[in-house]
Amino acid sequence: MSVLIHATITVTGEKDTLAACEARLRRLLSSQFLKDEVAEHHGPTALCYDLKIEGGIPFPAFAQASQEFPGLEFAAEWVNVAAGEKGHATLVNGRVTGQASERVATLAGDGHPIYVEVAPEGRLALALTLLRASRDEWRGYAVTATRDALVRLVRSPESDAVELYATDGSAEWALAWRGALAARALTREELRPPLGIDPALFQELDRLARDFVAGWIWFAAEGREEVAVERERYTRYGYAVSAANVRTSKLHRMRADGGEGTRLVHSTLGPDDLWAKDLILATWAAQD
Repeated sequence: MSVLIHATITVTGEKDTLAACEARLRRLLSSQFLKDEVAEHHGPTALCYDLKIEGGIPFPAFAQASQEFPGLEFAAEWVNVAAGEKGHATLVNGRVTGQASERVATLAGDGHPIYVEVAPEGRLALALTLLRASRDEWRGYAVTATRDALVRLVRSPESDAVELYATDGSAEWALAWRGALAARALTREELRPPLGIDPALFQELDRLARDFVAGWIWFAAEGREEVAVERERYTRYGYAVSAANVRTSKLHRMRADGGEGTRLVHSTLGPDDLWAKDLILATWAAQD
């Protein structure tokens, strides 16, 4: 079975040379990839190609363009979730000038960054787990006290522009927010028609969500016997039960660390992940 690779290629250099390179890459890529395998997110000082393909890392076309435009730098990043591997490399004049790869966790409980926030009265404000698909794209699963969604977040490498896509009960992107995060100038849009999610990507995110829920979340809609102990402990804490709740095994540690009657937060987000959490809190989670 072929392996799905997520790769991002960013090309930087002189503006006029970038324009010529863009035209050349359009011809090179059109002969190798289908239209929906390559998304372009170009800015005034960089070309950015986001690829979702089966097979190996798509270096040949970019290596050829690098030879033809020796003054440009080609920076590649890729993630192979199935193999649990990610890496990066730099091309100049058709030659690799630097590269590295490393193992990544494949389960939410084994290393994907998470953020869990509980209000003083015990209500789940946000639980979030993320995986980084490329330099400027994150994907994951978010849940509040009343609802949950798969999410996709994209930021521009050249500006403060951000985009958030979220599901709404089905395997498709149904909602979107776009704008400038720092200025809190974000516009909500219902996507009509919704955008379908690639089946392989949906399976990847669904697995991420299930792993996260297994370790952190219980739902009131589950059978009463299955959650009877959780309900009893919530009563003991003086918390009301919501549709979605933090498991008390995790909540006990958060209360010990944060103190009773306070806002409780557990986070393993890195510095590069914080904008994603802030965007979700300012948009999708704010509707709760």
